[in-house]
Amino acid sequence: MIEKVSKFMEVHGMLPENRNVVLGVSGGADSVSLLCLLVKLRERYSLNLTAVHVNHNIRKEAGEDAAYVESLCRRWQVPFILISEDVEGLAERQHLSCEEAGRQVRYRAFADTLCGMDEKSGGHGCIAVAHNREDRAETFLFHLLRGTGLDGMGSIRPVRENEDGSRVIRPLLDCTRKEIEAFLKKENVKWCIDRTNQEDIYTRNRIRNRILPYAEENVCVGASGHLAQEAELLARTADFVDRQTTEALDRCAKILPRKEGVLFSLEQFHKEDPFLQEHMIRKAMKLVGKQKDLTAAHVGQVKKLFLKECSSGRRVCLPVCEILATRQFDNVLIRNGVADGQFAGTGRRKMETAEVCRQEQAAETVVKEGIFAVPGLGTAEVRILDGPGKSAENASFFENIPEKKYTKWFDYDKIIESVVFRTRKTGDYLTISEKLEKKSLKRYLIEEKIPAESRNSLVLLADGAHILWVVGHRISAAYKVTAQTAAILEVTIRDND
Repeated sequence: MIEKVSKFMEVHGMLPENRNVVLGVSGGADSVSLLCLLVKLRERYSLNLTAVHVNHNIRKEAGEDAAYVESLCRRWQVPFILISEDVEGLAERQHLSCEEAGRQVRYRAFADTLCGMDEKSGGHGCIAVAHNREDRAETFLFHLLRGTGLDGMGSIRPVRENEDGSRVIRPLLDCTRKEIEAFLKKENVKWCIDRTNQEDIYTRNRIRNRILPYAEENVCVGASGHLAQEAELLARTADFVDRQTTEALDRCAKILPRKEGVLFSLEQFHKEDPFLQEHMIRKAMKLVGKQKDLTAAHVGQVKKLFLKECSSGRRVCLPVCEILATRQFDNVLIRNGVADGQFAGTGRRKMETAEVCRQEQAAETVVKEGIFAVPGLGTAEVRILDGPGKSAENASFFENIPEKKYTKWFDYDKIIESVVFRTRKTGDYLTISEKLEKKSLKRYLIEEKIPAESRNSLVLLADGAHILWVVGHRISAAYKVTAQTAAILEVTIRDND
């Protein structure tokens, strides 16, 4: 078994560059065998091992498990770290299952220990955990039954790359429980037994204790091994599909700065194969949202926004995944609802109310000559110029009117109230033609296909309810400079010009 594990580690590139390895050792057969095996391989690969045991304080005999692991580490000269945590209390405070809370505590302890080791030696080490072949089969079935898609059915991977450059490795993933226990007996090494693993209190336990034994006895001998093989095949398939999906996503979508969202072009999206279309949606949701709770049903809900008959402005809110997706005319935006502050309340009505409150409370910036800051926009420069009404060369004057997107001229004499920069309010309108026809700002924004969630943040130049300029877009026809204009209000947004 030593050579089997050694080859598996080499094939999957598990050896860390600085040889630092943090082992998660619970005291069960799997983790004790992992500790024993890596001790035997320590000299061959120059490994720098540290064992971490996390006491969840749930079982009465947990203290005995910790003492046993510590005795093994002392015997094999491996540094030992004990972490004690009230997992049940943490689960209650964070509204998690005890299983999930325990997993978070363990991996945080592993990562913190590895960080300390890496700081001393430089480079990136790895975290070794003791998942075996049956664990992979159980996870495969768990994900299959929940509908987590191709990547989820790839189940537990031999290596997981972390964002900080470290990795989680699973050297025993190709070993069965029978092999592991036989190895320990041969080495005359005992292990602890967690009685809760025999109880059907967790979903994974029910798969382990009921479904897999039934499959082995009544469907096919070696079912667990076959499921693990399928998981490996699907993992490789998922990697291939992911590469194709990434290329398709580059063609169809734009990833916003800091991964705040993914904006799809429907025209480009519908040119892709339907199989890749669904995978692009899933990848975008994983990129901006919470991966763990994402299911096929969630992807299906967002997929409806991509249908040609879907109306602009329709939204899908998925708080459990932290996803907010919106149809925006010829685009679909998938973004993180928590980052946008959209999930502060529950339900669509509360979110809309929050948007209205932000809109009505928006501060106004009075326009004055000079240079000043405009919140949400940048720096504005305002000048009062002589108009053609004071010039003898009216014809040449109009050739100088700026065509820049962020520099505009307005007839200063037609302004009634104090001009301000602000966001929109109920009753806003602008003049859209030389005949002075009016249009509500809301109707204008809809016709211009301005996304619904972007409208409240648009900065406007306003004279009361009359909008002089939707900054970055059009100006009101009522304020255009004419041959009779005596004074011009010139407004330039410096940061965008």
